[in-house]
Amino acid sequence: MDYISVIKDSIATSVFMKIFKNSEDALLAHIFKSNLVKIPLYTFVDVENFNIDRLQKTATEAYPLPNGRPRGDDDISSVIYYQTQIIQKKQITPIWMIQKNNKYILLDGAHRIVASYIQDVPDIYAYIIKI
Repeated sequence: MDYISVIKDSIATSVFMKIFKNSEDALLAHIFKSNLVKIPLYTFVDVENFNIDRLQKTATEAYPLPNGRPRGDDDISSVIYYQTQIIQKKQITPIWMIQKNNKYILLDGAHRIVASYIQDVPDIYAYIIKI
């Protein structure tokens, strides 16, 4: 997945979640109010909209059938794709999060978080937008 697709998804999610009132405001915040940081995976225990039950040993355990795959087999494919990137020592695309009142909200990156957990990577890069 390329950076442009990821930022578009993050912007769309932030508008859908009513964090920003429109795409323009969301885009400006993504560009001017974000910082790239490395955060520990244990941070996701306290992220309101991340299901920590996804932190399993395999992609199929993280996204079980019948109800655990919002995107069908694409959930599994995405996790496996990022696992492969990690195994090959390639940099995975940073995730996107909002930090508001010392709380985090995930905008984009659940599959990257799961893949990092499966591969026992302790930290993940994230763009954090402070609002």
